[in-house]
Amino acid sequence: MNNIIEIKNLQKHYDQGNIIALSGVDLQIEKGEFVSIVGPSGSGKSTLLNMIGALDQADEGSIKVAGNDLMENKDFSQFRSTEIGFIFQLHNLIPNLTVSENVQIPMIQTDMSDEEMVKRANEILESLNLGSKIHQFPTKLSGGERQRVAIARALVNHPSIILADEPTGALDSKTGDIILDVLKNIHREENVTLIIVTHEKYVADQADRTIKVKDGCITAM
Repeated sequence: MNNIIEIKNLQKHYDQGNIIALSGVDLQIEKGEFVSIVGPSGSGKSTLLNMIGALDQADEGSIKVAGNDLMENKDFSQFRSTEIGFIFQLHNLIPNLTVSENVQIPMIQTDMSDEEMVKRANEILESLNLGSKIHQFPTKLSGGERQRVAIARALVNHPSIILADEPTGALDSKTGDIILDVLKNIHREENVTLIIVTHEKYVADQADRTIKVKDGCITAM
């Protein structure tokens, strides 16, 4: 197996140990796999996603992602920029930047020129049928369009892993289906590892594998 994610006995506590977010998680995910993570609110789903994306660090255990040991005490901003594409429920676009400028943000830490960043951002927006929106601001877009901009931003550095936290949760069912189709096409065509946290069974059922989390533990996968 060619595992891109290897997690062993991962533990994360908050509030001086009073809140157990993750309790001894063991997990392997293969390169190019499409995985859904499900579970009740507060079960540890988003915490697990944050650990994989190096947005937070575990207290104990081991976690290796795309060859990086995330238990090391160092700056992982470059890792996040190049290996991970984040997509959130509330898209997190910056309202006073244009659509194109929002998509360019992950490229700022690269050695690309301004012209290259603009070109790549606009090309990926065009591929997501947003070419006519590049100079608009996020407040002028529909919810589905804003989420497609967030997907473009997540993809612009050609990450090996896409982490999506409830990407369809704030959308109506028709728009949610469009976003899910976009993500599935990207997964299939570019062999990107896709991990989606979701409350929606119909979303989870489309993954290659569903991981169930409860009380900080994996109960099935």
